[in-house]
Parts: sequence; structure tokens; C-alpha cells
Amino acid sequence: MSSWTPSIFYKNFINLSLNQGVNIVATLIYIPFLFQNLGDANFGLINLAFSIIIILSIIVSYGYNLNGPIQITESKNLEAQNYTVIDILCLRTFNALIIFLICIPFINHFGKDDFNKILIFSFIILFNEALNPLFYLQGKNKIFPQAIINLFSKSIYIILLYFFITSSNDAYLANFFYGLSASICVLIFWLNYFIKSGFQALRFSFRKVKDRLKENFSLFLSSTSTHIMLNSSLIILSFFTNNTELGKFTLSYKIAFIIRMIPVFFIQSALQKASNLSRQSMTEFNNYISKYFHYGLIITFSFGVFLITFSEMVIEVFADEKIIYSAQILCILSLIPFLAMLNFKNIIYILVYEHKNLLNKATFLSLVFMLISSLVLTYYYSGYGLAIALIMTEIFSFIIHSILLKNVK
Repeated sequence: MSSWTPSIFYKNFINLSLNQGVNIVATLIYIPFLFQNLGDANFGLINLAFSIIIILSIIVSYGYNLNGPIQITESKNLEAQNYTVIDILCLRTFNALIIFLICIPFINHFGKDDFNKILIFSFIILFNEALNPLFYLQGKNKIFPQAIINLFSKSIYIILLYFFITSSNDAYLANFFYGLSASICVLIFWLNYFIKSGFQALRFSFRKVKDRLKENFSLFLSSTSTHIMLNSSLIILSFFTNNTELGKFTLSYKIAFIIRMIPVFFIQSALQKASNLSRQSMTEFNNYISKYFHYGLIITFSFGVFLITFSEMVIEVFADEKIIYSAQILCILSLIPFLAMLNFKNIIYILVYEHKNLLNKATFLSLVFMLISSLVLTYYYSGYGLAIALIMTEIFSFIIHSILLKNVK
């Protein structure tokens, strides 16, 4: 058993890393290009627009990113599976269209001229999120095609950037090309899927949309807190600073949150085996999660020390210039992956024993703490305050998960 346990973990870790690795490598390529060609102010604006769209995407997915795979797995036959796919795609596309139509008047009336065009052209990302096939691929236990889609879409994206973005006036194309390249690839995927399955009864029903909205409402609410907490930082900062500082902060934020994915990978990789061991032996279960908990702490701590030590050099590689402010922000944010890893055991235990109410309560309280601390500290200390608030949120999240879980135990 000892030789088999690591192989399962590493196999899961590699599969997840392969899918996300494409995004990470692409990010390392296009972040320096965009920052250097668009300037710090426009770089901040395109990432602010991206954050707004990603927050809106939680309404588009409507919780089916969580239970959609289960519905695909439980489909009795190919026809039932196809109808499930169509229902989910129709609901998500409908949500994306409604959000777009509602937002456009508000953007034109309340938005700033230099930001409106960037944000409006970013909405194509929302429609790509509606068509994202990950829920289907997870249900079929086939993650590799998602990595292929990512590889082709990011390759197309980088090519489009290098050919068409030459000055700061082209900033509105950055997010548009991101959504366009991904949409092309997912449309090809779904076209191939329906041709191979021989399914032709494409239909749209308002009644089905209404039923699906009612069916997943509670799950949609439960997934909202975490989503907002992870994607609202740049929006908060934009209220209290100028576009130049926003761009310089965003550069550090993007780099730090690439490493922030490590604790997520560890949780997803260990979950399957941990779930099995929890039903067999509590001793083996605790030994298993403790082992990878320590590995995760060592890895994230090492990355943190590296980023703190070489922060100025890392920023200079990305920005092609020395930016002391960005280096200082990166030093603070480099602690986030390590602090997030502290919650590894708590999250594994909650997921294995299905303490959904506890998880919802903990994430909601963490969100409230994050919003309050971020608003207060950003108001007084701008980007430095936001960076400190994000650090404090990770610590608070660990503490509140531990307290609530202790009460359950």
C-alpha cells in the first residue's frame, strides 16, 4: 500500500498540473508582453476588467461546475447525457446573455471612457465560460482534452497578441483575444461532440431554464463566497488608487497567485485517496494527509523565500524595468501560498466528511473579513494595505475553519 499511495497522489497532481500548467506557462509569456507593450496603467485596467468578468462568471456557471459532472456521470444512456449537456449549456448561455444586456447600459452610463471599451470587449470571456466543457469532461473522468483545448486556445491567444497588439491603444483587444481564442476551441469541441454522438435535437426551453435555475439555486449561493473572495481584490483597489498603481500591483498579484495554485493542487490530488482511507483507518488517513501537508508546507515556504529574496529580479524579468513598489508588494504576497497551505488538513477533512454547512459558513465569514479588512486597509494604505489584508484573510480563514471544525469534532 505504501508504494501505491504516492503513485495515486502524483498521478492526480500531474494531471491537474498538466491542465493548469498550460495556463501558467502561457501567463508567464503574455504577462511580460502585455505589461511592456500596454504600460502599467492599461495593464491594470485589462486585469480589472478580467476580474469583473470572472466574478460575473459565477452567475453563468450557476453551480453546475460543481454538480454538473455528477449529473453527467449518473446519465443512464447517451441520449440522457446529451440532454443534460444541452440543458446546462442553454442555461449558462442564457445567463451570459442576460448579464451582458443588463450590464451594457450601466457601463455606458457610469463607466469611465478609458475603461468602457476594454470592459465591453471583455464580455466575450463570459460567453466562453458558458460553453466551457470542463463539467462534461470531469463527469466522464477525462481531463486531458481540457489541457489540449487550453494549449490550443492559449497558443492562438499569444499569436494574436504578438500580431495585433503594438501600442497602448490596443488594450481593448487583450481580453477580447483571450475570450475569442478560447471560444473558437470550445465551439470546435462541442461541434465534434454532437457530430460524433449523432445528436441533432438542439433545443431551447424557457421552462427548462427556469427549472434548472430553481434546481441549483442553493449550490449557486454556496459557491459565490469563495469566488468573490478570490477575484475581488483588484476591484477593491481600483476604488482607492490610480491606474498606474493598479497596474504595478496587478503585476505582483498575478505572479504570487500563480504559486497560490499549489495548495489547490495538493487538496485536489490528495482528496480521492484520503476519502478511501477515511473509511478504512483513521490512523492511515491522518498519516496520509499529514505527510502531504508537510510536503506542501515545505514547497510553498521555499517558493515564498525565493520570491522574497529575488523579488526585484523577478519583477524586472516581467516588467523589463526595476519597479520597487511591485517588488515590495510581491514580498508581502509571497507569503500567501504558505498560509493557504495551512488550511490543507481542514479542507480535506471538511470535504471527506461532507461538512457542507461548515464550509459555507467558514467561506462566508472569510469573505466578510476580507471585504472589511481590504476596504479599510486599502483606504488608508492603498496597495500595501490590500496586500496585508490578503495575508490577514488567509490567516483568518485558517483560524475560522479550525475553530468551526473543532466544534464539529
